[in-house]
Amino acid sequence: MEIAEILRKFRDLQEKNLLITDSGGNLIYTSKNMDFPIDIVLGKIKRAPEDFDEQEFFDKENDIFFSVKKVTITDGVETYFCYQVSDISEYALLVKEVASYTKSVANMSKFQTSIMNKLSMSYDAFLSGLANYCSAREVMMFIKNNDKVVESIFTDELTRTTVSDPATYEKYYLMKRGEKDDDGFLCILNMAVQGQNCVVLVKNAVTSGSVNPMDTSIHNVIRLFIENCILRDKIVYESEHDKLTGLYNKGKYIALKKKNFGSPESIAIYNFDVNNLKHINDNYGHEYGDALIVKAAKSIAAVMSDKVLGFRMGGDEYVVVAVNVTAQEAEDIHARWKNALDRLNEEDTSVFCSMACGLMTATGDYDYEELYKKADKLMYENKKALKANNIISHILGEEQK
Repeated sequence: MEIAEILRKFRDLQEKNLLITDSGGNLIYTSKNMDFPIDIVLGKIKRAPEDFDEQEFFDKENDIFFSVKKVTITDGVETYFCYQVSDISEYALLVKEVASYTKSVANMSKFQTSIMNKLSMSYDAFLSGLANYCSAREVMMFIKNNDKVVESIFTDELTRTTVSDPATYEKYYLMKRGEKDDDGFLCILNMAVQGQNCVVLVKNAVTSGSVNPMDTSIHNVIRLFIENCILRDKIVYESEHDKLTGLYNKGKYIALKKKNFGSPESIAIYNFDVNNLKHINDNYGHEYGDALIVKAAKSIAAVMSDKVLGFRMGGDEYVVVAVNVTAQEAEDIHARWKNALDRLNEEDTSVFCSMACGLMTATGDYDYEELYKKADKLMYENKKALKANNIISHILGEEQK
């Protein structure tokens, strides 16, 4: 190949995507190799500012990006415009992806910050933030601990938490992460956290380049939040409950007493004491003594509710406080407790449990401390009566003393 042919081919390569027009915008030259439709390029150039040196153009209909460099040439008489066209589609796409990623990171950071600011709040506190992040119409969460399932639902800026129907939970528990059901719920978390099964779902979430409910970071933030709540609840539970019996401890009693148990309109105080605990501890060991304490606590737990709270004050002493109950309801609670203790003694005869109880009720303007002292006095009177009738705690086969 001669040098002239090589130069010609080189010139053809260099002249790719070249256009020349006269001062009136009429096309007078175009290179052989053009990557873009000439009419589209000329149309964009004609609508661009006359004094541009370099301009980027986007044709939405054909989804093409290109840039044009403009060089003005004049021979003193005529003026010509030379245009070098370059394909920047990949560059434009990259810029778009970077912008989308930047927005995604910003949205994610905003979501993470909002969730971290709620770490001291309840389990369901993150639901509104999740709904806002992915523009979901509804967010639903299930947490199962043993046989109890707690369901939290966020919708229309309202959060509702209830004990769930196990059948409802099982339906969603079978969904895998990333799976969507016929109602539009997308499962974004389904795993065990601190021994509790957790399922989180969003309904009709909006997925875009900057918002992705299935992002691993979303999954990790939610898991961390729930884990923190579980650990916090565990710490609170242990600080408020007696380890041996599971009843509230004396510290919890003192904290509630300072608030006068919510200043109820009516109140009932039950003072309990286990009979003969020291004798069993001294003669048969603390294993039997602990069994006696646990059985006593179970009889109290059998009557506990939202307004009937049971406390182990230490050793063999217990207190039950019932708020906003009538005198008759207080007597009914006492009767249910006695029935529960009798049933426990029938079911487990290895340790017979006898408990003395003093009950006082009051309504309106009452002095809690005075009421407590009267209940304590009645308990000691009941204790003496039980001992006089030889109704004391003992173990199987023991001769009662």
